Amino acid sequence: MKFPLCVLGVVVVSLCVCLPLCASGAVVARPSGEAAPQSSSASPDPGGAEVVIPGPLRSFLRMAGISQKIPPEEVLPLLSRNVFAQGYEGSSRPTEFLILLSRYVQQARELTNLAGPDATIRVANCDQTGPLLRVLGYRLRSECGKSNTTLETADPERAFLTIDSGFPLPELERTLQGGSPFAYSFHGSRVPLLFAETDWTAASKKNDKEGSTNLLDVILRDPAVARLYWAFSRLDPDTRAVLRQSVGLRKLMPYAAVLDFYGSRICVRSGSVVVPGGSGAESAWKDLVGAAPQSPGEFALKMLAKDRGWLAAYFDALSRVRLSQQAYFTNARRIRHFYEALRAPEPSADATRGSFRPAPGLLLLVTRLQWESSGDPHVPGDLAVWKDILRQKTDSTVVRDIGKHTDRVKNPDELVQAMFCISR
Repeated sequence: MKFPLCVLGVVVVSLCVCLPLCASGAVVARPSGEAAPQSSSASPDPGGAEVVIPGPLRSFLRMAGISQKIPPEEVLPLLSRNVFAQGYEGSSRPTEFLILLSRYVQQARELTNLAGPDATIRVANCDQTGPLLRVLGYRLRSECGKSNTTLETADPERAFLTIDSGFPLPELERTLQGGSPFAYSFHGSRVPLLFAETDWTAASKKNDKEGSTNLLDVILRDPAVARLYWAFSRLDPDTRAVLRQSVGLRKLMPYAAVLDFYGSRICVRSGSVVVPGGSGAESAWKDLVGAAPQSPGEFALKMLAKDRGWLAAYFDALSRVRLSQQAYFTNARRIRHFYEALRAPEPSADATRGSFRPAPGLLLLVTRLQWESSGDPHVPGDLAVWKDILRQKTDSTVVRDIGKHTDRVKNPDELVQAMFCISR
């Protein structure tokens, strides 16, 4: 009898705690008394740097698919996430969402020019309608100033943006019918940003040719910048400041996807990366990464770059294990053996493929493993039962290979090592 791939998840799950996943938290060891950083925080860095969004923020959020209820500091991170997640088909073809958003930004800039120094679009009579209607994509359907005066579409693309962004077209139409003068506040919206605008525009290789100094344009045109910005917004302020200064945004750009998926658990404190297992595991992590945690920039860069992101995935998963259990995984011998088992099945596969993090079984394995009072992993039944399970016929090449060598599984550590391999 063959077991389908979906059943293989039971092999990992059976070694894990059968409690709700939210029943316990797991964080990287941190200095005594120090709280874990809020990885989802997008609080701006000191300095008050801002970027101007053309037109009312309400209209921009509507076009960008962002909630109207978010605080200003979340605007650029959520915009960046939407651009790289929803803005492209494949690697470079823009979606309709991104095309419409880019067109809206251009239209909003044209309306800003019409609004003038007082940031108000004014139409007092029929003679002043021409420039505004051209930008909006409309024209008069009948003679201006009459009670039956109406507007009709002249440019469908612009007209769609006008309606979708919430421009008050009915009020304008009433003015053209002889009503009171039209006045619409069209202020630009200032929102906080991480670092300085030039840090991001200079980091974009795609921008080398275009030479834009506007961060909004760069985010809309370069998905790598968008993804890196989103990833940085989820780091705590101290950590992102260290990475910016010691590595630089341009060097991190090729690893934006890895930092997005697995970077939120990178934490720099007192000039050193806080590693799973604490200070006692720093030597083991140095050997595995190829750089010491005391050199946070080099450590982070090498970890993100190594093995197509799988070392960063490993670090992230172990960072979520209970503090009392991290020592087991980060033992100098186990940490390398478990990692080699994890990356063995498909060394050429990216740890960032797809829209969601691959290998969810890895996180389930390390965070839900049960333990004996001795500190060893709990094996439901006994090793002989698990050897029989691994020898069953299956569609998985990985499990078949392990099943051929079950004689090597002689203790709980070796069974856990096999589970690391299967978790991929």
